[in-house]
Amino acid sequence: MNSEAGAFAMETIHFDLIVVGGGAAGLAAACHAQICAKRAGKVLSIGLLEKGAQIGSHILSGALLDTRILQQLLASATENIPQPKTALPVHSPVVTEELWLLQERQAHSLPLGKRWQHGHCHILSLGELCRWLAEWAEELGIEILTGFAAVAPLWDGKRLLGVQSGEQGRNRAGARKANYQPAVALLAPVTIIAEGCRGQISGQIYQHLGTNSAREDLRRPSPQRYALGIKELWETDSTLSGQVLHTLGWPLRGVHGGGFLYHPRPHRTALGMVIDLGYRDPGFDPFVAVQKWKTHPLIQPHLHKARLLGYGARTLTVGGWQSLSLLSLAGGLLVGDSAGLLNTATLQGIHNALASGMLAAETAWQAIATDDFSASFLQRYAQAVRRSPWGQELYQVRNVRPVFRHGLRRGLLNAAWEYATKGKSPWSWRWQMRDRQTLQEAQASAQTAEILEAPRTPSLCAGAGVIADRQQALSCSGLYYEADQPLHLQLEDPQLPVQTEGRRFGNPELRYCPAGVYALRHRPDGKIFLHIHADHCLHCKCCDIKDPLDNIRWTAPEGGSGPNYPDL
Repeated sequence: MNSEAGAFAMETIHFDLIVVGGGAAGLAAACHAQICAKRAGKVLSIGLLEKGAQIGSHILSGALLDTRILQQLLASATENIPQPKTALPVHSPVVTEELWLLQERQAHSLPLGKRWQHGHCHILSLGELCRWLAEWAEELGIEILTGFAAVAPLWDGKRLLGVQSGEQGRNRAGARKANYQPAVALLAPVTIIAEGCRGQISGQIYQHLGTNSAREDLRRPSPQRYALGIKELWETDSTLSGQVLHTLGWPLRGVHGGGFLYHPRPHRTALGMVIDLGYRDPGFDPFVAVQKWKTHPLIQPHLHKARLLGYGARTLTVGGWQSLSLLSLAGGLLVGDSAGLLNTATLQGIHNALASGMLAAETAWQAIATDDFSASFLQRYAQAVRRSPWGQELYQVRNVRPVFRHGLRRGLLNAAWEYATKGKSPWSWRWQMRDRQTLQEAQASAQTAEILEAPRTPSLCAGAGVIADRQQALSCSGLYYEADQPLHLQLEDPQLPVQTEGRRFGNPELRYCPAGVYALRHRPDGKIFLHIHADHCLHCKCCDIKDPLDNIRWTAPEGGSGPNYPDL
């Protein structure tokens, strides 16, 4: 293997187990695999790769967690196995939980089924939880490699051998700078892919095996679907703790999604929206919708004397049971959002990520102990997922989300039916199109001006404001990119967005990107081109999903680049 023909020989590092991704699923997998080995009197060499500058840098979630799954993980560490040195970093337990249907100036309370409530959960920062797990992982002897972006899987036929890290120290033109570092091959008999939604490695795995779920899977009955989550963290004068609000309706019209607002502890308010990317209007702007939502009389009082502390965005896999495809392959396992294991009714992803990581760890250890890394042996992980209680819940809620594409009223009625029958309907609703295929042409679209217009009220009260400017929000995202590095957002055809074919949709990338990465500019000769502010990118990958031309590709930038979400 060579990192560059005729130049550097690629350095190779061997492990017993490689985990790609330092989120909840990856860390749980690494810890539990080592615990399984230690209980058998063995110690594994485990390498965990995280593209962020530190664990938690790129982690963003609601976040509500059923801590019982963590108690199971901790309980698996019997005597003589190190326990975490500090207490579990959770904030308030959920004390009250409400669901509201919003109109422009009104709010109507809706019932929330007990099985879909979070009364047994705690509010927490997922980034903080991941740092806590990482400290424990290091106590267990796991090697954590931060700033390591895995950019390609390594193969022997259809068997996964490991991954290749990205090069570092090239300039925008691709030439090597003084600090150039070549790619590294990291090899292991089994690799766990835990890189989150729409990952670069998982996408290439699907392509290599002919199960192209990342782009155009024609073999699977339902393509994968995605949602965009936007979150803000505020310092406020509120003394509430444990209050949880969910909203549906205004300002979303013809768009499925909803808002959330949590009080994790006194003087902190976390809020945002999760918006399905299957919407049709190319003029819709998710960022502006969030800003408008904050002006509602139900939400506005929670931001009294508020100061923005953090802002971020990420996508979620919401295809659900119908979109489950590849969970295991020879030499590899996929967990968490990489496998699409989010509960699409409750949007509960952390619990399933941790649980899937533990199941993958048990299968990986069994494979190592028996020296069998075949696809047929590792298939037992996929079977365990589908048999697990939380896997069965994925099946029970399979019909909840697809019907919302027919409107909020039908979606709510269907959700009530599915809740009452516990998902025992004799049918399964299918996703018919990918998110990029749902956009109407701009001239045929019913533009919703009240969503597109930024809120006119500059502030919610004295000293605090609605953030109606992406630049203001991005200043709270901790963005960092090494100067003069290659663009990680690539246009397959740079001319397509400004040609007739591209303009049919009104350049929706100017609006759907929550970071304002894309802008139309004039060249000196007067011609228009699509400019990419790559150093604004939050790694949400919305552009790679929603671009109707399928022309934008997100790839991992240099390791350590991107946002820094310490508390989101």
